[in-house]
Amino acid sequence: MTSTTPTPQEPTLAQKQAQLAENLAKVDRAQFRRRAKAAPPQPSKAVTLEDHILEISDDLLRVSAGFQSVLTLLDLQAGDIPDSIGLHALISPLKRQIDRCADRLQALA
Repeated sequence: MTSTTPTPQEPTLAQKQAQLAENLAKVDRAQFRRRAKAAPPQPSKAVTLEDHILEISDDLLRVSAGFQSVLTLLDLQAGDIPDSIGLHALISPLKRQIDRCADRLQALA
């Protein structure tokens, strides 16, 4: 008989839901920053490299949040859909790579 209690390293449903909410908040913050910068720039104002870095970083954070949402859904359906484990194994390293890239870009700004 298998135990239904999660192992210490396995996140619980509440932790997964909290992570999903955190990712959605990141997306909201990124969209807010983008909307705040959406006003047409003054003709004399040049777009800086820092603006480009922040924009790309926001894009990466949105992709990362999307991947995390997919991973959370796959975790929730792991018992019902056997293929979800394989998809999780494919998507998880991509998300970590995107997170590292976003961190490096944010360090430049």
